[in-house]
Amino acid sequence: MEELIEKLRLFGIDEFPSVYGYTFDLQLFAAEDEGRTEEPTEYKKRKAREEGHIPRSQELTAIIVFLMGFWTVSLIGSFIFDSLIRIMRYYFENILNINLTKNSLTPFLLDMVWLSSTSCLPLMLVGVISAVFGTLIQGGLIFSTKRITFNFGRIFGNMGTNFLKMFWSREAAFNLLKSILKIIAVFTIAFLILNQRIGEMLQFANKPVIKSVGIVWSILFQFVSWAGIILLIFAIIDYVFQRWIYLESLKMTKQELKEEFKEMEGDPEIKAKIRELERRLLTRRMIQEIPTADVVVTNPTHIAVALKYEPSYMNAPIVIAKGEGIFAERIKQIARDNDVYIIENKPLARELYKKVEVGQEIPPELFMAVAKVLSLVYQMRGSVAA
Repeated sequence: MEELIEKLRLFGIDEFPSVYGYTFDLQLFAAEDEGRTEEPTEYKKRKAREEGHIPRSQELTAIIVFLMGFWTVSLIGSFIFDSLIRIMRYYFENILNINLTKNSLTPFLLDMVWLSSTSCLPLMLVGVISAVFGTLIQGGLIFSTKRITFNFGRIFGNMGTNFLKMFWSREAAFNLLKSILKIIAVFTIAFLILNQRIGEMLQFANKPVIKSVGIVWSILFQFVSWAGIILLIFAIIDYVFQRWIYLESLKMTKQELKEEFKEMEGDPEIKAKIRELERRLLTRRMIQEIPTADVVVTNPTHIAVALKYEPSYMNAPIVIAKGEGIFAERIKQIARDNDVYIIENKPLARELYKKVEVGQEIPPELFMAVAKVLSLVYQMRGSVAA
C-alpha cells in the first residue's frame, strides 16, 4: 500500500479518502469544469475555432471514407482489376523485348506505376472527396498550427488528473459503452446474415468455384454494408457527443464573462471615468455658451434649456445647454448675470430637455412653440431698446 501511495504522489495526488487509515481527496474525481455555468459567447467560440478547437469525430470521417470506398470497389472493382491485369500482362509479356539498362529501368518502372495509378484514380478520388466531405460536415477545414505545438505544461503540469481522466471521465465511460455496443451490433448483424444464408453456404461443394465466389462476395457485401451503416449511426452519435463535450468545455465562469467583457468593451471603471471626463468637458462648454443664448426656457425650478438662433447660418434654433436640478439653477444664474432672458414654459421645457441633445437643432414639431418664445424675447428686447 505504501508503494502505491508513493506512486500516486508522483502523479501529484497527495490526499486520499479514509481507507485503512489513509485519506483520499475526492476532489480529484470532481468535474474539471466545476463553476463553469455560463454558456460560451460567440467571441469565445470564434477564438476556439481560430485555434483549431472544433468538435469532430474521427470515426465519422473514417466510416464515410470506408463505406464510399467499399461501395466504389463494388461498382467498378472489376473494371479496376481488369485494367491492372492488362497493364501487368502487357509489361511482363514485353519485358523481354525491351532493352533494359541501368538508365532505362527507372523510367520503365515509373511508367508502369503511373498507368497502374491512373487505373486506381477513381477509387482515390472517391477517398479524397469522402474525407473532405466528412471534414466539411463537421465544421469545415481549419488550418491552425496551435493544436500541434508542444505544451509541456499540459502534459506534465497535471499528470495525476490527466491519468485519472483516461479511465474515470465522461469520455472514457462513453467510449467504453460505445465500443461494447458496436461489438454487439456487428456480431448480431453477422449472425443474422449467416443464419439467413447458411443454406447457400452449405451448397458450395455442389457449385462451380466462380459461383461460390460470387455467393461469398454477396454475403460479404451484405455484411459490410449493414455493419457500415450501423457504425455510421454510432459515428453520428459520437459526433453529437463530441459536440456536447466541446460546448461544455467552452462554458465560462461569471468572472470569465466579466473579463471577456472588459477585453471586448473595455474596463467599466475606465469607461465610467471617460464618461465623467466627457460630461465635465460638455458642462464646461455649455457654461461658456450660455451667455450667447437668446433665451433660457424653464420648468421653472427643475429644468432649464438654453436656446440660440442665428438666422444667417442656422436652419433652426439649437440647444446650447440644458440641465436639471442644481445645474438648471446654475444655467439660470449665468443667464441672469449675462442679461439672457428667462421664459417659463413648463411643457416646452420638458419636451426640449427630453427630445433634444446639446448641439442639436429643435425638431419640427417644436418650431411653433419655440418661435412664440423667441418672438416674445425679440419684443422684450425692442421695448427695452425703445
